[in-house]
Amino acid sequence: MIYRYFFNTAGNILFMLSLTFSVPIAVAYVYSERVEIFLVPLFLTLLLAIIFLILSRKRSVETVGERETYITVALIWLLIPLFGSIPFILNNVSPIDAFFESFSGFTTTGATVLVPENLPKSLQFWRGMMQWLGGFGIVILTLIFLPQIKKSSALFMAEYPSVVMPKIKPRIRDMAIVIFQIYFILTILEITILTLLGVDLFKAVVHSFTTISTGGFSTNSESISAFQDVRVEAAIAFFAFVGGMNFGIIYALTNKQLRSLADLEFRYYSTFILISIAALTFINLNHYGFLDSIRFSAFQAISIMTTTGFTTADFNSWSDSAKMIILTLMLIGGCSGSTAGGMKVIRFVILIKYISLQIYRIMEPRAVRTVRYGNYVLEKDYVEEILAFFVLFIFIFFISSLFLSLIGYDLETSLSLSASSLGNVGPAFGMAAKNVAEFSEFAKVILIINMWVGRLEIIPVFTLLLSLAQREKW
Repeated sequence: MIYRYFFNTAGNILFMLSLTFSVPIAVAYVYSERVEIFLVPLFLTLLLAIIFLILSRKRSVETVGERETYITVALIWLLIPLFGSIPFILNNVSPIDAFFESFSGFTTTGATVLVPENLPKSLQFWRGMMQWLGGFGIVILTLIFLPQIKKSSALFMAEYPSVVMPKIKPRIRDMAIVIFQIYFILTILEITILTLLGVDLFKAVVHSFTTISTGGFSTNSESISAFQDVRVEAAIAFFAFVGGMNFGIIYALTNKQLRSLADLEFRYYSTFILISIAALTFINLNHYGFLDSIRFSAFQAISIMTTTGFTTADFNSWSDSAKMIILTLMLIGGCSGSTAGGMKVIRFVILIKYISLQIYRIMEPRAVRTVRYGNYVLEKDYVEEILAFFVLFIFIFFISSLFLSLIGYDLETSLSLSASSLGNVGPAFGMAAKNVAEFSEFAKVILIINMWVGRLEIIPVFTLLLSLAQREKW
């Protein structure tokens, strides 16, 4: 591990994080609430940032590789939720619950241990802002405003892993700026629409933060069902769908390149959602009338597949077949290069193509065929990376499910909660249908690890763990 690089990068990122606390401080001041719960983390984050930057100047310049950037990002994603949890701790939330809530926020998971209505407005706002920052990526945000950080391209890919991310701009910082502009404009647009639909401005801001980031934190315990307005549900579903799209496609659409909608991943993404809506609508006719079945099924299919995690219906009461569809959507997730979690649609599609190719080779051993993505032939190493990711993802999913079941949780709860936390979705079935406040601390630690691994899409975390096992290389 190259300490100078870590200290320099972490110092810059923590400096940027310290500035973000000024926004909830302003909110607390407006609502006459305690500003010190945000002032304390602001100064502590700033102090550590200064210490790190001083330490980084005392060491000689060393060569930095991809391994070092992955380790740095993995460690930074432990530090960020740690400081983000301080406002909750100062509001009398237990340390483990505060860390869980912060981790769920920054990783845009949306699972909660708190009752939103019991929190002051400033903390409700901070929950939403954590997801907004985490959805875009605090590391990438730092690259925009502090471009002096080295290995920016590797850092970008470590925090914003994408199997297919069109080269929007030649320089990585310019590409980050374009993505941020799209992200910001979509947020403002959603705030405007929700406000016009009659949503209180404060709630419109928080829910826009947590929709476009596909996060799912709400100011209401009943989530979106509390609004009792199909227009609000439709608006939120639309922006959740957009948040689950590859930002390269959104950028192309802003330049009137309608042919970008023919992108293979986007077509599969749309198809999966439409098929899921149709299947859930048919299955849920036992629970609702036809129109209500479409309404609730469509919202939940979009919300779960984009890993936003908002709810308008108690899908814990749905049939087992409906729950299996929901569980599958949790694991697949949204598009590559989006704010959504899960395995990503393109990995799932390429995996299916690879399996089909192997079956075809058994049937026709002399035929020469390759795995293709649209018009492109995928290299063998590229396909093997996706296969390795899938194996690791499923392995972690089953191991975490096993641990949860061993400490006393039923199979439905264990499987759905593992899929939800690893896919950064939020809601789950069984005992986790409402929240995870009553779960044991050990269970919460398992879920935190899943959220960490899922947000960084495995590789940075495994790079860190393997480096810890090989301490002589540090």
